[in-house]
Amino acid sequence: AMLEDRQAVSIKRAAFLIEWAYLKGGLDYIQFCNDIAQTAKDLNSFIISAGVRQYRTAGNFALFEYFTKPNWINANKPFRYDFEDFTGTDDYTKQFVTKVMRTHTGQCRSLPMYYKILAEEIGAEAFLAQAPNHLYVKHLGEDNKWVNIELTNGNLASDAHIISSMGISAESIRNRVYLDAMNEKETLAFLLQELTHGYERLYGYDEFVMLCCDKSLEYYPHNMSALLTKHNAARIIGMEYNKTNGHRIDSTAKANHERWRETAERIEELGFRDMPREQYLQWVNDMEAEKQKQKAEAYADINRKH
Repeated sequence: AMLEDRQAVSIKRAAFLIEWAYLKGGLDYIQFCNDIAQTAKDLNSFIISAGVRQYRTAGNFALFEYFTKPNWINANKPFRYDFEDFTGTDDYTKQFVTKVMRTHTGQCRSLPMYYKILAEEIGAEAFLAQAPNHLYVKHLGEDNKWVNIELTNGNLASDAHIISSMGISAESIRNRVYLDAMNEKETLAFLLQELTHGYERLYGYDEFVMLCCDKSLEYYPHNMSALLTKHNAARIIGMEYNKTNGHRIDSTAKANHERWRETAERIEELGFRDMPREQYLQWVNDMEAEKQKQKAEAYADINRKH
């Protein structure tokens, strides 16, 4: 409904629905909204007390302080990366925004999503952007240049560092697969595709997954996550049909194979390069090490000046 302009866009509502659906209605939206509203109120108070309201990035400044540094807004408990089951393999709710809100720990999907929700709530500019198996936040700085916020380690990251450290191809950047700031409709389309992950965990791949992916790609044609999900779903659906059909090559079997082939070609055309789980974990560790190195250098610089 949001994608088709039949309902007002709310990233907060869309993100909540994914978790509510997976938990089969076991979340309270009113409580969720109240918790978000209270944090937004605290962030606005912080902006006023810091005397930065006149700056366009005031909200981003407050959000960065909230996520990365101990202060009264976060009860002196900054947010950190949860290395335990960060892909949600054993516990799918590890990726949830509600888990981040409850524990102040999350991963590369839930932390940026929570940032985006809070930014929407306080009227701050924030865009989600994809990298291989990864999500981060972008916004324009005071100088009107892009700022990349990497919440896996509470630091800033340059495009060059993201490209080199994650092995992103030039084709995928040109085709806006990675490093591209998602607009509101693209963010909704991204979330619609994410809904399929929880559905697949509960019920497996079926035509509902294909419908979600196709609708997502209608509004976000270069959404690699949707293309990969559709590719996997087409393969599984096709294999299961062939098995029950005695491996006869009929019109349905041909149609299943055709959409699998077309999706594979589109993925290749956009310049996709896989990033294995082990490589991503190493990247997270390297990001944390880089953060500590920068802190040590800053500390040493202060000592030299004194």
